[in-house]
Amino acid sequence: MNHPRKVSVSEKNPDGTTIVDGHCRKNPSQHEIFVADEIHEIAEKYFKILKSKPKPDTLGYPHGNKFDDLIGGWTEFWNDIFNPTDPLNPNLVKALIASESSFNINVNTNSNIGKAKGLIQVTEQTRKILGDKKGELKDFLITLSKKEIFDPNLNLCAGIRWLFHKKFLVSHRLKKEATWMEAVAEYKGILTQLGNVEKSDRIMAELDKLYKRLIQK
Repeated sequence: MNHPRKVSVSEKNPDGTTIVDGHCRKNPSQHEIFVADEIHEIAEKYFKILKSKPKPDTLGYPHGNKFDDLIGGWTEFWNDIFNPTDPLNPNLVKALIASESSFNINVNTNSNIGKAKGLIQVTEQTRKILGDKKGELKDFLITLSKKEIFDPNLNLCAGIRWLFHKKFLVSHRLKKEATWMEAVAEYKGILTQLGNVEKSDRIMAELDKLYKRLIQK
């Protein structure tokens, strides 16, 4: 029988309680550490049949619709694991990718939060934190190599996982439930600059425009 139990505060259990013997409704794996082979297996087996995909709008980019299955799949996967009150919308993820890489899988840039790689621009520091068993993440880690992080499937799995972590951190810092837009701004490293730095405000305004285009189509 399922019953509540006190546990350490984490992203999945922000109130410090969990249900013993409970499990994610749709999560095809109960492992807490994901590696490349398992990530590929999950995507190949489950993502083609999902309905929760972003709108088929290229947003003006040559490869704008190429990754919709992966965007929808990993968004639903992490939504199912963390079960947020306000689920992450795959259209916001698509807008974020457009803003970060223009859907170019080989982008490797230097940002104000370090060197970032791939579709959703996962930094090297983030890659290390995601796989650190003794680091700030308490569950659902992802272990990937420097080369693997460029793979679109692995990059999106890791990046969307990191976006959920950013929402968790911002919520604790603000002492309120953060919005997904606040989480995205934190992901970009510009949340504290909003309202004070014109470039940061412009970045978020452009992303919001892409997002609204998708959800209003």
